[in-house]
Order: sequence, then structure tokens, then C-alpha cells
Amino acid sequence: MFRSGLHSFHNFLKNKTLFLITSHDLVDLDGFASSVCLNFFLQTQHQIETFLYFSKISKHTQFFYEMVKKKFPNFQVVFEESVGDLKKFDGIIILDANELDQIIFLDKSFHDFDKIPYFFIDHHFKEEFKNEEHMNGIFFDDYASTAEIVVQILDEYNFHIPTPYRYLLVAGILSDSGYFKFANNKTFKTVAKLLNDKSDYQEILMMLKSKPDISKKIAQIKGAQRAELIKISDWLIGISEVSSFEASVANTLTKIGFDIAVVFSERTNEYRVSLRARKKVCLETGLHLGKILEEISKSYNASGGGHDGAASINILKEEGKLRDVILAKIRDVLNK
Repeated sequence: MFRSGLHSFHNFLKNKTLFLITSHDLVDLDGFASSVCLNFFLQTQHQIETFLYFSKISKHTQFFYEMVKKKFPNFQVVFEESVGDLKKFDGIIILDANELDQIIFLDKSFHDFDKIPYFFIDHHFKEEFKNEEHMNGIFFDDYASTAEIVVQILDEYNFHIPTPYRYLLVAGILSDSGYFKFANNKTFKTVAKLLNDKSDYQEILMMLKSKPDISKKIAQIKGAQRAELIKISDWLIGISEVSSFEASVANTLTKIGFDIAVVFSERTNEYRVSLRARKKVCLETGLHLGKILEEISKSYNASGGGHDGAASINILKEEGKLRDVILAKIRDVLNK
């Protein structure tokens, strides 16, 4: 199955000279590391001209990147400040995302927007593209991070990964796997492959430790205080609402006793909802939050998906919060 995806990627690169490489908005360490490393690989291995751009980088990602630059003074990544005209690109490679709606800077009013070839590399659940010949991708939701998929791609080409890029990839894997909480055998094997005599695992852990964000801590406390308890069978669901850090709040709720957490955050034009579930719930009931949110997305003009125990959805305000819809889908699974 991976070979098939790799073959598609190889064909995607053929007869093209300029690629835009990007990831989702407010890019996290996994999306950042995956994009930066694939960008370096294409420039070095294939001598392909690339254009690396992020609409916004998260604070934690920027912090770790600065730590890597401090550790390796000669290491520097060139980011473009703006995208410009899309028609100059022969193809667009999108990492750690599986929908164009997640790439907020893309100008969908561009008359040839739907003719540009797109290739996605992602570890979130995604159904196959239908009637979309200009889109292809590698999707494996049994990987804990996109960085693991990128490492496997580079490994298939026997590409040597320099030490600074190894630091980035390990950090991306650690952050997205919840420091191995959501890891599987492949995750450990990949990290072991990345660590060599020139890379120090404990040092990477220390470099990942940024100063606590007081706003994040306040959001976690308020989210816990506001949590509404719903009991379905023997499972406890926590529903809450915060102005930001909804993903962190959802994680906090599962840590303090809820089996499933659903946290809403109201933005200017949309609602962002983060869902988390303990592994035990997923294994015993077959719950897959990513599949639930992707199904909802198709019916309510939203953008969502993810893994069995971690997923998110962005909903236009005109559609409402969809609280009852989300809960009904979860209830259907738990009551089976």
C-alpha cells in the first residue's frame, strides 16, 4: 500500500519544475518538520525548485525552531513571505492536512484553482478522492505523525537526513504522538532510526520544553470549570467552551477523568471544535472521532477529521455549533 502511494508521489514529481510546499494554518511541529524536510529532500535529491510557505507558525513550533538554530548555527530554513500568483506553480504539496479548506491562504477564486495538481501527505483519516483528477496523496491514519510518513519516503530513496533535520523530525513525532502516548511500533522504530551518534534524545526533550503559557493554563482551568458532564452507558463525556486553546483543554478534560471531551471555541467567522477520547473507549466501542467529523463535514459545509482518539472540525457560524449533531453521532457508537 505504501509502495502504491510512493509511486503516485514519484509520478506527481515528473515533468514539473516549481512546487509550492505548505501545511495547515498555525502550523505545528509535525507539519513544520515534515514540510521543511520534504522541501530539503526535493531540492537536494531531485534538484527541484521549491517554494516553502506557512501562513502562520505556532508559538511552540517557532520556539523549537529557534532552539534548533541555536544548536546548529549553520542551519537555516528559507521561508517565503507571500505566495503570490498560484499559476506559476506546477504543483502544490500539502503536508499534515487532507483538505484544501485547511489551507486558508489559497485563493479559491483563481480561475484555474481546480486545475492545479495537488498532492497531500497526511496521517489523518481520509476517504479516497472521487472525481478529482487533480488531487492525489498518501494517507495513513495508522501513523502517529506525518513526520513518520516523510521519513519512510526519504528512506525509500536512501536519502541521508542531516542531523538538524533529524532533530526536527523527532520533535514532530514526539509532539504529535503525545510523547508516545498515541504511538505504535512503527513510531518507535522511526524514532530509533532517526537517532544516531550525533543526535541526543534527552537534548531534544529539553529543547521542546518552552516556558508555560499563562493564557493556555487559564484556558485549561476555565475549560475544566465550565465542563458539562454527560453520561452515556458507562462512559463520561465532558462538553466545554473556551475562547482559545481548545485542543489543550480537550486533552486536559481526558486527563482529569472524562472518557471523551468535546471543546468548542468561537472565532470571528467559525466555530472550532476539538475532540479527544481515551484509547480504551476507541478500542472497546469502535469509536473513531476522525470518521465522525469527516462525515459531518460533508453534510454541513465544514472541514474536519482526524484520528480515532483525536480530531477537530471547523464549522461556519451560519451552520451553528452542531453540538447536538456531534453528540448524536458519538451516542450512536457508544450505545451499539
